[in-house]
Amino acid sequence: MRCPANQPKTGYKLLHEGKIPAMKIGRSYRIPKAHLFTYLQICGQHCRAENRQC
Repeated sequence: MRCPANQPKTGYKLLHEGKIPAMKIGRSYRIPKAHLFTYLQICGQHCRAENRQC
């Protein structure tokens, strides 16, 4: 698992790949704060394991 870079549309890519659970309401996506924090924590642990900055 790679940590995402700060690139446009990275959030949509993560949503469509199913890496961050979200709800679609109308035409927009809602990501619960807890799910986002969990993803960022996992990503940070992975980056630290590879000894690199995210």
